[in-house]
Amino acid sequence: MAGLKSWNEIAPPHLDIVNGSFDEALFAADLGLVSKGEGPQDYLDAQLFAQKTYLTANLRTALVEIGNRLAGDPAAKAVHRMQTEFGGGKTHTLLSAYHLFGNARALSRTRLARQLSSSIKDGRLPQATVVVLDGSALTPDRTKENRSPGRTLLGHLAFQLGGQKAYEGVRAEDEARQATSTAHLVALLKRYTPCLILMDETLEYLAKTITADGDQGALTTNTLVFIKELTTAVANTPGACLVATLTASHLEDFTGINHEDLLERLAKIFGRTESVITPVEGDDIFPVLHTRLFQSTGTPAQRRTVADAYGDYYAEQFGDALPAVYRDPVYRDRIEAAYPFHPELIDLLTHRWGSLSGFQRTRGALRTLAHSIKALHAEGRISPLIHPGDIPLHDPGVRAEILKITGGSYLAALNADIIREDSRARIEDQRRGGEVEKLRLATKLATTAFVNSFGSDKVPGASDAQMTIGVGRPGLSRGALEDVRDTVKNVAWYMRYEGGRYRFTTEPNLNKVIVERESAVPEDAIAELLEKATKSVVPAESPWRTQTDVLSSADVRDEPRLTLALLDPEHRVEPSAPGAVRDAAHRILSEYDQSGRTNKNTLVLVAPDTGALGRARALARTLAAMRELRDDVHRLKRFNQEQQADLRDRVLRAEDRLPGLLTTAYRHVFLLANGTGGSPPTTQHLDLGLPRASETVTSRVTERLRSGDGLLDRLAPAALLSDRFDLLPADVEAVEIEDLLKAFRRFPRLPKLASIEVLRGCLAEGVRRGVFGLVSGATWQAADAVIRIGEEISPDEIDFQPGTWLVRAARAQALRGPEAPPAHPSDTSSPRTGTPAAPGTREPTTSEAPAPRPPSAGPTGLRLHIADVPADKVRDVVKVAVLPFAAQGAEVRVELNVSVRSSKPIPPHVIDLVVEEGLGQLGLRAETHEQ
Repeated sequence: MAGLKSWNEIAPPHLDIVNGSFDEALFAADLGLVSKGEGPQDYLDAQLFAQKTYLTANLRTALVEIGNRLAGDPAAKAVHRMQTEFGGGKTHTLLSAYHLFGNARALSRTRLARQLSSSIKDGRLPQATVVVLDGSALTPDRTKENRSPGRTLLGHLAFQLGGQKAYEGVRAEDEARQATSTAHLVALLKRYTPCLILMDETLEYLAKTITADGDQGALTTNTLVFIKELTTAVANTPGACLVATLTASHLEDFTGINHEDLLERLAKIFGRTESVITPVEGDDIFPVLHTRLFQSTGTPAQRRTVADAYGDYYAEQFGDALPAVYRDPVYRDRIEAAYPFHPELIDLLTHRWGSLSGFQRTRGALRTLAHSIKALHAEGRISPLIHPGDIPLHDPGVRAEILKITGGSYLAALNADIIREDSRARIEDQRRGGEVEKLRLATKLATTAFVNSFGSDKVPGASDAQMTIGVGRPGLSRGALEDVRDTVKNVAWYMRYEGGRYRFTTEPNLNKVIVERESAVPEDAIAELLEKATKSVVPAESPWRTQTDVLSSADVRDEPRLTLALLDPEHRVEPSAPGAVRDAAHRILSEYDQSGRTNKNTLVLVAPDTGALGRARALARTLAAMRELRDDVHRLKRFNQEQQADLRDRVLRAEDRLPGLLTTAYRHVFLLANGTGGSPPTTQHLDLGLPRASETVTSRVTERLRSGDGLLDRLAPAALLSDRFDLLPADVEAVEIEDLLKAFRRFPRLPKLASIEVLRGCLAEGVRRGVFGLVSGATWQAADAVIRIGEEISPDEIDFQPGTWLVRAARAQALRGPEAPPAHPSDTSSPRTGTPAAPGTREPTTSEAPAPRPPSAGPTGLRLHIADVPADKVRDVVKVAVLPFAAQGAEVRVELNVSVRSSKPIPPHVIDLVVEEGLGQLGLRAETHEQ
């Protein structure tokens, strides 16, 4: 991918992450459990914990401040309140203080201790008595789980400070569930300084007091009074320090409790003396994640190479389409710092998901990342970075974490649009193939929209820029990304596009509702739409009379007028077996009802292609469903104004596209041909290929027949005398012009004449040039016959009635006698000196024509370079510069370089029609490059 290595080649994950053996408890540290000697070894073992802790700048500041307070520095803050984001922050900070100052001597030689000691008073970590008041582990009652005789926070504090002896000093207040005085607390603390009090999940403990106390509220009030007195006492006791977290991770378990009121009261209490600690802030989270998940994140040079590649990609491919923040050099620094994660992924977890209760409760982000790394590494997905769109929602571990945040109601949306092999996004990836399928681009775009659909933002969902950042990587073109994005919007069943944002909901979107309605569309509604649209693509334009739905020979009248007839869809052509339709077409072309067809050379049939007709039928069904929904006022009210406008636009687009699909479908032309030398005519099959914009079936057939000289707008006079046409055998001197006209209508060996005026003009020109004469009378040899040759004659004077003959020039001159002026020498000479023959006709040379020169030896290979050919001349170039060589039996190969420039964006469906559908049906593929 643009020469960049995949992230897992540079940043190998820890082995337990790779093989999935990691303990999920590692991502849900619990201070209360650790204080009881329970939990993962990584948290219980002080040495191991210190080894795996990454010291951020804010965490260092907090631990130094706590250490100085415990060391007796009067200037150090005594009371600290934790304010943190997810994993690696709140609990990790409390555990750091618990181990460092509870095991100061044992840890003094560790790297972590050395990083802190130089900034702490006396140059060493102070050893302190550590008290843990964890609201999630304690209950406002005397239970074995508390591992303390205390019934209140006061009792637990005293017991942990000095054991049973200290507890006896507060037993009376504890058993009465009352608070004590600030002076009493100061005296207690002084006896056991230096002492560190760690309060976690404080709000949860208060919620428990409300549950235990019923509606009385005394226990809750006394607890709040105790906390207030404790903060004051700690602030007035040198060597004592209090670190507390006010919020809780399990408040959803306590319904009916006014959490906001409790939190506000706690905040006021701590606000009097507190110092706020934010150990992990902003991009500090990057190295925390690296430490927990990866063995290494590569060298600075490797990370910078990736960052610069992304920075260049955003600037060159998207420019102002992306907000300036993504193109700013500072963002390159963020990419380097976050590697191998894309910063947008971490921002999503911290800013969007950071306020979700499920996220805080389970440390879901870290577990999600661990499961994601495991799945991506196992699947061998190659990518320079891990983007939001790369989150493998199909992985059970990832999906379980996501559903904890989103709720189980979103499982249907995930299954329908993203996860399953037959999901809407997966099907789109498979349909497109190539790089899109390899990258699973549609699936990644849908994933990006899904993970951005949750959080505290007032407007949920992913913007165009976030969709781009969620999947865009060097080597992926902007055009391909945006094309697939727009397609996903139109095929997903639960993703909506509202207010410029893509988001998932649990309600089916317009796409799903339309699909559901499609199943109820009656066949006659589809047939009606197809019939109307089909008639629009085969207009009755000169020289044709047109009709549709031809099923049998009786459906087409036997007329001398040129007729273009579209076969009934029952006669659709299977590309692999067109023979059945050819046989049916032959019967219709050769017969009329129960007898033979007289005017065999005036009828042309066009049959639909099975695949293209199927797509047209599918679109007609969709159009019928959308029209029904548009007219369903009651159901339409369930959609907002933007969605209603989208529905109207879809209807208009479908109405505009349906004729184009039918023009593409009706591409197989059948007509009678040959039949020379007395042999019966055969049925010729012509494939028109893909249409150009605004073409109709009528115009395509007309152009194709004209280009192959099967339909003439002009006819050279000498052609009427040629052996090819066989209208005037060598031993015959004259033929009635009425029979000539009938021959052109009846015999498929002859070209079709665009109108009767073509033959009139040919006869008039032949008379003028003396190529032949016209003789009118009872017989062409009658004495009183009117003979015209070598003179001007108006085509209007020529009437195709009995009594007018075309007579060979020599015979006509002889009938006129010697007094008649001779025909113009130039007109009776070799056709080279006369008027050029019409396309497809060859004027026979006379005996006076010089013998042709024998061909000289030519090359056995040839390469032609023809540049700047406009679109309307391509077929002419093929006709004059390609087909003649093929006609000589040469092997001809053509390589096309098509350059397209447009003043407005080229619709994706036009590109699909040309590149995927059209060329695919020809067994060809094209490489597309946006310019």
